[in-house]
Amino acid sequence: MRIPRERLCLYSPPYRGLTSMRDIIALASELGLGGVELMNFCDELKAPDLIEARKLGELARARGLSLPCFSVGIDIISDVEGAMAALRGYAEICHELEIPYLHHTIALDYKCGRLAPDEWQKRFDTGATSALILADYCASLGVRTLIEPQGFVFNGFESCDRLIKASGERIGIVADVGNLLFANESPADFIRAMGSRVRHAHIKDYSLSPRSTGYVTVRGSMIYDCEIGTGDIDLDGALAAFDGIGYGGMYSIEFSADTKDVSEVKRVINRLTAEITL
Repeated sequence: MRIPRERLCLYSPPYRGLTSMRDIIALASELGLGGVELMNFCDELKAPDLIEARKLGELARARGLSLPCFSVGIDIISDVEGAMAALRGYAEICHELEIPYLHHTIALDYKCGRLAPDEWQKRFDTGATSALILADYCASLGVRTLIEPQGFVFNGFESCDRLIKASGERIGIVADVGNLLFANESPADFIRAMGSRVRHAHIKDYSLSPRSTGYVTVRGSMIYDCEIGTGDIDLDGALAAFDGIGYGGMYSIEFSADTKDVSEVKRVINRLTAEITL
């Protein structure tokens, strides 16, 4: 794996206890990375706060870090009105800070397993309608929305392709190489199929295991968080696919909730950049 360090971006609280965006910005700078991904699961931006976002943006850019994307983990389907209000607020932050992409989830349905066809369709229609409305609002601000393959409904090539086509290609893709395991699809195949629609990347890893508890795929396999580069995701194949489509953006590193400390963060970065430390 050889990703230039300047194209790596910190995303998600990288280890236990590090939940302040200010601290994440400081860590990214100390590690010599190229950027940080602002997000709603840091302490400062759990709700849209333009004043706080301006301060964070100034801090990041003063340290030479780019802001390629703002990520919002949200379940639109469970509360359409509340979720859309929050997403409009985050879109306005993107506009103000000149962040080109607002990435958002649609349905936080990692554990719902197999859905009956009518329930799947109902969830898809509700989420897609909202995503299209948001895409139009963001476009009016000069911001583009991105979705990632995630959960059970909006995952895999078929459903992502369907939503993007319905949007008239106004919605783009964050290629999350780990989440495709839920749909039992190859990250490399997905990346190649999406091609130029891929505007951002999330690098994570999962491990398949026969244990009885954990996340479940559409085929009933169990998957678990693990250290990036030690699991069952073909990261080398995914990176080759990114190169194959001419992807020139940032790679945001998504650490698992089990990441214990900064030593693992450094180990993962060294692995991704193929750097060796003695």
